[in-house]
Amino acid sequence: MKNKGFTLAELIAVIVILAVLTLLATGIFINIQRSILENQYQNLVIDIENRAEEYAEDIGTTDVLYINVEYLITKGYIQADEQDKIYDPRDDSVMNCYMIHIIFEDGEYKADFMEDENLMTNGVCDESSIDTGTVGLLCNGTSCNNGWYNDDLVLSIRGLTEEDLINSQVEWTSLLGTYELQESGTEKVLEVNPSTVLNTTYNITITTPEETYKISQNIRIDKEFPVLISSNLEVDYSGNQTLDINASDMGGSGMAGYAITSGDCASLNDSQYTSSSVPITQGGSLNICIKDNSGNVTNEDIYINTVTFNYDNISSDTKTEIPVYYLDENANYPLLDPDRNGYTFDEWVDSEGNRIYSFDELNDGDVVNATWDIIDVSLPVDKIDKDTVGVTIENKINMILVLDVSGSMSGSDLSNLKEVSNNLISNMSFEVGSTISIIEFESSASILLENGKSASGAQSVINRLSASGGTDFDNALSKVNTLLNRNSFAKEETFVIFVSDGVDSGYNGRYASEVQSMVNTVYSIGIGSGANAAKLRMIASSGCYFNSNDGLESLSQIFTKIQDEIREEVTINSNGGLIELPNLFVTVDYPFILNVGGEDMEFPSISSISDILTVVNGVYYLDLVKVDNKYKLDGNVADIKFTYYYS
Repeated sequence: MKNKGFTLAELIAVIVILAVLTLLATGIFINIQRSILENQYQNLVIDIENRAEEYAEDIGTTDVLYINVEYLITKGYIQADEQDKIYDPRDDSVMNCYMIHIIFEDGEYKADFMEDENLMTNGVCDESSIDTGTVGLLCNGTSCNNGWYNDDLVLSIRGLTEEDLINSQVEWTSLLGTYELQESGTEKVLEVNPSTVLNTTYNITITTPEETYKISQNIRIDKEFPVLISSNLEVDYSGNQTLDINASDMGGSGMAGYAITSGDCASLNDSQYTSSSVPITQGGSLNICIKDNSGNVTNEDIYINTVTFNYDNISSDTKTEIPVYYLDENANYPLLDPDRNGYTFDEWVDSEGNRIYSFDELNDGDVVNATWDIIDVSLPVDKIDKDTVGVTIENKINMILVLDVSGSMSGSDLSNLKEVSNNLISNMSFEVGSTISIIEFESSASILLENGKSASGAQSVINRLSASGGTDFDNALSKVNTLLNRNSFAKEETFVIFVSDGVDSGYNGRYASEVQSMVNTVYSIGIGSGANAAKLRMIASSGCYFNSNDGLESLSQIFTKIQDEIREEVTINSNGGLIELPNLFVTVDYPFILNVGGEDMEFPSISSISDILTVVNGVYYLDLVKVDNKYKLDGNVADIKFTYYYS
């Protein structure tokens, strides 16, 4: 039988398979080795943290510590190699300079190895970042402070190992004469238990075989409870009442603050105490809490009475009710005389309608109500006669008409000017003190009426005007200037209407600026295409030039516009909250307009405003109480105005 060998292809396949198996085995080995080293590292970190916690517990500190691995090696808490090094098993790097953070929390020490804090420079650890817990004093197991304690203290020493402490000699002294020497091998604590108040400095000398430490610590204990001397509650109708407390801590730590609560004083935190008066926001059986700086709290019972004053703002959505607090011994206060816009205060009455005359008539829990009478307020009103061509000027004005009667004005121009001037005069209210002055001008100028006080007299002057002569603006304005200087017209009440159809080629504006400075407004009107618009604009106040090219209708519209601008709101006085509206006329074209808070509301018929009107003997009255109730003005009835048309 012949022996058959492997082919070359078969041999190559076997070699490849063996190589792959070798690589896989090597990778698995490396991963296993890496996992073992990582576990070794984690165990080492846990051991370092445990040793750090032992160190903190041995020295007894409650302060935050920052130490490194090297410090634990030097203190004998970690066993290193012959070169005093600890190595990372994963890469053999030195771990001596890694930092460890130690805190005291929930009664135990917790160490945290800080993997990102390897504070090594040139092979040397950075010692400036280490805080090993300096030698100091503990008060009842925690760091002492310079504040006050309200109970006995046990003083002990931190910052030394248990071995160093037991082998030390400790000498305790205080400024009050305390002296105690504790020899090596004895417990190194001191109990401080004064009967009431202690405030002194303790000096402690600690002598170990290697070193001597000196500590100085102020210790303050206050066991005395503060004493309430007096309490006072002033009546304050603003709703910001406080209980004034006078208390003393005798010779103790001093007062920390005061509080008042319906619960237990022990449940309050420091932020609920005030350093002076205590705000009062409730009545009934309460506790006054008085706290001193050491935390001693005195509890005193108090009963605070409550009376509610209802201002009865009948127009408000919600009533204004102010609780007022008082103590029985402090009840003799004057009753409040409240204020409310649009009304006068009448009296306080109880829930049964009985008048309350003095505060001491009131009992805990009473509610008293204010009663009011509406005052006779003065309200602005646009009072308009619907039958007038123009707009009635109800307010006081001083009107000066300066009218061109040159030859070119003859015929319809002068006739139209007379008609619109007469209409203007008829719409002025001379009974409120208005005046009318009339100046005519052509080549010269004349004052025909000065300070006239009746419509009929002024209209007879207008009706006698006739046209002739040339045109001279300066002469006309000179007469206006003269008239203004002779009369003490109030500037804001004085208006000038200057009308011309011609051209004054010589006009240079000599008097225009003077006239403008002495009056409220100068209006100028050019009649026809021949009027000198440029010169008339110089005479007029800014934006107050008009041109009339369409005869009577155009001129009437201009005069009506001027009248509307001049007309201001007049005031009407109410009588017991009622404003008489004689001959009231209301339609869609002549609506009753009520302005409340700057917003106009239009009523197209009398029936639509019936809920704010009162009718007496067939006469309509605007009822301010009804307006107040409907629009919730909170008594601010003086904040409304209205437009009233009459026939």
